[in-house]
Order: sequence, then C-alpha cells, then structure tokens
Amino acid sequence: MPAPDLAERARQVLRANDAGRWTKPSPAQYPHQWNWDSGFASLGWAAFDPRRAALEIESMLGARWSDGMVPHIHYDRRYLADYFPGPEWWPGAQRRVAMTGELTSGISNPPVLALAASMVGPRLGGEARAFYGRVFPALRDWLRWFRASRTLAGSPLPVTVHPWESGWDNSPRWDFLAAAGLKPRRPYQRLDTVHVGATQRPTGKDYDSFLALAELLDGCDYDLARYRERSPFCVHDVLIDALWHRAARAVNRIAIGLQESPPFSEPELEEYAAAFQTLHWSEMAGTWFDVDLLTGRQLTAATAAGLASLSGGLATPEQAERAWSSYLETTAGLLPVPTAAPGPAFEPERYWRGPVWLIVDWLVAEGLEAAGLPEPAQAVRETVLSLAAAGLHEYFDPRTGAPLGAGGFSFSAAVVLDLLQTKGKPAF
Repeated sequence: MPAPDLAERARQVLRANDAGRWTKPSPAQYPHQWNWDSGFASLGWAAFDPRRAALEIESMLGARWSDGMVPHIHYDRRYLADYFPGPEWWPGAQRRVAMTGELTSGISNPPVLALAASMVGPRLGGEARAFYGRVFPALRDWLRWFRASRTLAGSPLPVTVHPWESGWDNSPRWDFLAAAGLKPRRPYQRLDTVHVGATQRPTGKDYDSFLALAELLDGCDYDLARYRERSPFCVHDVLIDALWHRAARAVNRIAIGLQESPPFSEPELEEYAAAFQTLHWSEMAGTWFDVDLLTGRQLTAATAAGLASLSGGLATPEQAERAWSSYLETTAGLLPVPTAAPGPAFEPERYWRGPVWLIVDWLVAEGLEAAGLPEPAQAVRETVLSLAAAGLHEYFDPRTGAPLGAGGFSFSAAVVLDLLQTKGKPAF
C-alpha cells in the first residue's frame, strides 16, 4: 500500500476513536483511556495534529493519584457498562485520585507517556514550553512514585505487582502464576470475548488470577510491603524497568528546558543502570529476563520482552547484537517480532502468547537503532508497515501476518504514523 494511503487510513482510525480529550484504543473492545495506549496514540496524533497529541497526554495525567501514580485505566462514566472490569474492582483507588470524581484502576503501566511527552513537545513549536510546563510536574511525580512506592530495600528498580501493569497480560513471562490457583472472591462475567474470539483472548484461568490479584492489592490498600507478604506475583519487569530509565532521562531533559533542576541525578541513574544489568541480563542466554522477587530467580520464558527492553537505552552494542541474533534464530520462519518464541507456551493467535504487536516492534526498532544497529531496526520498521497494510488491528499472526484481535486499533495506527514521519532517523 502506498505510504500516503496507509497514513490516511491510520489518521482515520485515530479520528474514529477520538473521544474528545483522549483516544479509545478501539471502537468497542476498549472504550476507556489506557495509559500506555495514550502514550503511543499521542505519537500518532503528533504527526498531523500536535495540539491534539498534547491534549491526549494531559488527559491521562489528569487521572493521576494524589501520590503521583498514573493509573493504567482512566474510566469514562459513559462507557462503564461496556467494559469489564470496571472501577468497582478497584474501590480503594477511587479514594486516591488527585481530582475528585475521576475513576481509575489501581495499577500503573510502562511509562511510555513520559517518552511520548518528550517527543510531542518539539512538534508544538512555540507552544512547546507551555506544554512542558503543564506536564512536567505530573511526569516527574509519577516517575518519583515508582521509586518511592514501588521499590524494596536493596534495589533501585521498581516492583511490578500485576500482569496487567506490565501491559503483557497473559504472556508466558507470567505463566508461573498459574501454580498459585488464584480465584477471585466475587463472581464475574467477562465482556472481552463479545467482540474478539475467545481463542485470541486470555483464558478463564488467566482472568481468575488477574481479578484475584486486583482484589488482593486493593485489600492491601496498595501498600507494597503488605502486598508482597500475601501475593504470588511481585516481579522486576524488564520492560518497565528499562523504560523507567529512558523516561527519567527524558523528564530530566524537559526540566533543563524549563530551567528546572533535573529530578534524577546522574549518580542515581548510573546506579539504576548498573542494577538493571546485574539483575536482568543473562550471560548464558544473551538477553534480559524478568525476575521473580519471591524466588529471586530470573523468569526465563522465551519472549520478546528482553528485546523490547532495548528501548530503554541501557544495552551495549554487543548485548543488543547478541539478543537480536538469538531471538531471530529462536523465531526463524516467523515475522518479526513475535511476542513469544515457538515452544510449549507458544500460541500464535492468543494475545501476548505469540502474535506480533506493532508497538513491540516499534520499541524493538527504537532500541536497535539506539544500540547502533540501524539495519535490523529498519527491517523491523518495514515489517510494521507491511503488516499494517493488511489492517490496523491490535496484533497479528506471526506465521501469516493475518490481523487478529480488535480492529481499528489506535496504537497500531499511531506507530504507523510515527514511522512514516520519522523512518530512518535516530531513536534518541
């Protein structure tokens, strides 16, 4: 498909999903505002309407909690009957919002929104400084929240408390959770299989675990120490940890532009980077893995999370080359980059268990470029554009490229627009 036609189709998707101040991820499946979805959506808006991109970011930050946390869902009262689970599954969260009346979930998301803000600002021209002045305090406080409320003694890296928080809900990364046999106290009825086939969605056992963890976290009043004592799920998520580092550097640059003191010192960031490498890198496997805090061991499921963590800018060129070559070999014959490698856990049509997600490809391409590997970065970008030509869906079959999941998907459209505008330029 010619680039102008693909760009116009992507713009149409964003316009169709425009809810005024924020963008629905898709028309029916996801009717609320999602944190990292809005970060990616803002990059798409910035390609043709930078002011709308700025509004997207400011809207999401408007859902923040009084302690600085920016939640993973910002609920819209108009659509509460159309999505499960709603805010009633996070009752304690509603007491914590900074702005009375906002409805949110009780967990956060990878801090893509901070990266997006740093990328949207330059598109605003003379309005950039005012935009940064509006969003800087909230972005700073959110990243500080990760350090203040989500770290444990002995490590500067944040703790992830729920698979939904990672954004990779039912990934093989989290299969260890099944052994806990969790079930929520309350009965429930899912709505996610109304618009998308059940074979492309998480299983019932997955949802039992997800909802039981939500109940447990809310019951612990969102206190990490209490939750860790009771929960089978506390991890160092390799992608969140990597993106926090890049987000912190982006927020520091915003601060300098505003003639403010950078909120994160260079020694602090260097300590963080060293801890990331020590904890997450596996010399044996040649990639980065998540870490289970309950056992202290790396979670070695063969997924694309380690490659996606290249986007944090923490890898050496040698590490990046090794991780890329290893995953290419493991996933030979599949379109890049499948979210899980072939093996017992691989399900090429089921959500985060194998399909290609364009946002993951975007992150991988960013990281490869930053690590000095422009040729594979460009190959991944070309895959994004090729898949998108078949339809701007949520994810894609890594064997055939067939569109899967929800259609008219905002962040797929957004990364296409970003790549068409910035293709081939350095990532950061």
